[in-house]
Amino acid sequence: MNSRIRISLFAAAALAAASAVAAPAAAPAVPDVPVPSAPVLMIGDSMMRLLGTAMEKAFKKAGVQPAVAFSSLGSGLVRPAVFDWNAKIAELVAENKPKTVFVCLGANDRQAIEGEEGGIILYGKPEWEPAYAKRIGAVMDQLVDGGATRIVWLKLPVMKEPVNQAHADLVNAIVEREAAAENRKDKVTLFDLGPVLSRRPGTYTQYLMSPQGQALSVRDPDGVHLTNEGGKIVAAAILKAFWKK
Repeated sequence: MNSRIRISLFAAAALAAASAVAAPAAAPAVPDVPVPSAPVLMIGDSMMRLLGTAMEKAFKKAGVQPAVAFSSLGSGLVRPAVFDWNAKIAELVAENKPKTVFVCLGANDRQAIEGEEGGIILYGKPEWEPAYAKRIGAVMDQLVDGGATRIVWLKLPVMKEPVNQAHADLVNAIVEREAAAENRKDKVTLFDLGPVLSRRPGTYTQYLMSPQGQALSVRDPDGVHLTNEGGKIVAAAILKAFWKK
């Protein structure tokens, strides 16, 4: 073999060997797995049905896990014989051991309170408000006693019909007072759905505009509940408020 060719081949081989030594091996790909968060529980009546599903999906995508939603349609705190929320909360807390709990209750409670020492308190009577406040406070205390370090109570949004709006105002006022109690004020936070779902403060809004300029129906035709789109918008707002500040 020509000496010049041998020298060229030797140089090429040496260069290749040097490159193999100098170039570090590629690091193995590390999957982008979000760090698990403290358990999150979302509970409520029919207002939480679509919202809870939207929150589960939004939280999972953001890595806020585990997050579990439970809703009971047509339920509330006034008729425990129909649905016992205190018993269900005890079950959910024992099973999920949540540190953060979102609560949305009250929209269905425009009716008589049953079970007060075997009696009935009609809606609108002076005794109704303190009796209902006692039940709201009991739920808050039960969640704290169950290990929750942060309770976020969702205030009811603006309602379409005046009679429903009056009830929402009453429930929201009771929730505010109970959350402000000395033994709860550091544990219970309020989140107002109204501004998230209204174009103007204090006004009912059926449609909101998406960033792409689409009109999105955010409220059910009944003027009370949320639509799928409404649930997604609220879920995104909650995620931003409590995990993406």
